[in-house]
Amino acid sequence: MKNENMKKTVLGFVPIKSPIYALHPVTRIVLFIALGFIPLFIQMPEVNLLFLLLVLILFRISQVNLSQLKVYLPVIITLTCFLLASYTIFPTKLPGEMPIHIAGFPIYKYSILWSICIYIRILTLVLSSIFFFSTNRERDILVGLRSLHMPFVASYFLGLTLRAAGMFMEDYQIVREAERARGLDMASMSWFKKLKHFPMYMIPLFTLAIRRSEDISIGLYAKGTQIKNIGVRPDYLRSLFKFNKLDVAINSVICVVFIAVAFTSLAFNTFALSHSVVNTILGNII
Repeated sequence: MKNENMKKTVLGFVPIKSPIYALHPVTRIVLFIALGFIPLFIQMPEVNLLFLLLVLILFRISQVNLSQLKVYLPVIITLTCFLLASYTIFPTKLPGEMPIHIAGFPIYKYSILWSICIYIRILTLVLSSIFFFSTNRERDILVGLRSLHMPFVASYFLGLTLRAAGMFMEDYQIVREAERARGLDMASMSWFKKLKHFPMYMIPLFTLAIRRSEDISIGLYAKGTQIKNIGVRPDYLRSLFKFNKLDVAINSVICVVFIAVAFTSLAFNTFALSHSVVNTILGNII
């Protein structure tokens, strides 16, 4: 539903009056890094679930349409099956741990715990990435990176990459809509047929991507754009965003939480898997 009240982001559209835009782009980047990487210091699944819940709450607060998450459901299901299979076939076990056998496969409690831990970590990182790119435009990300003093060449390359990714997604939706208009019903196809059909998208999409990259390079050359470092450059976009007290407060809280979690985890092993409630529950079952 594209209209004047919506703002185009990398992965979709968000209302212009979304509360997320009260934050400076740097704060949004810091929030993304915190939500994705703080769980790496935590092994307890129930604690990481709180970060996962926080990401879903941010989706609602930012007025992002949660129905778009259904697009990523196949990825989540594939990730689940891959982790379960890998930790079943190649289990992680403690010395002397005795397995239980289910359908002929030896199942270890410690292996199940680690699979749950890794799964929630990766799922949190995936959803926080979807949230970040669903609420930010390319220029928002660039302003944040330039405010963090990223070199111009690196930020320019990243900006072109993000813009190309956005155009790739738009082209993909156009191809899908064209197929639906011609009567192709993907919902009635089996997973195997969908898997065979997917590479057919890639040929025209990559062809369009190569053609557009050439058009962009010609346009940059025609405008006399110099990628090499030529000293201080004027940066008009950065002047459009200002830090406020809310940004300072949120960044301060994130830094304190990050340092506290990292210190307690590394120094005292506070969030170890052995302290998890899930460990106690599985111990009573297995």
